[in-house]
Amino acid sequence: MPKKPTIELPVVRPTMIQVSGDPRGEAAIAFETAGDADVLLVLPMTALVALEAMLAKASQEQAKHQPRQ
Repeated sequence: MPKKPTIELPVVRPTMIQVSGDPRGEAAIAFETAGDADVLLVLPMTALVALEAMLAKASQEQAKHQPRQ
């Protein structure tokens, strides 16, 4: 499979998340950018679950490098 081009959009902050109550539904996450347009990601639930798992793993890795309190 050929490599797809990547679009890099610097995000200022997340502004909204909306999750469907239907397990087959979608989730939407909005981000404010420094540019002329903001970003709205629309994810099927399978993609949201994968994103949650990736964020949890990243959080665990980051915690390894933080001083214990």
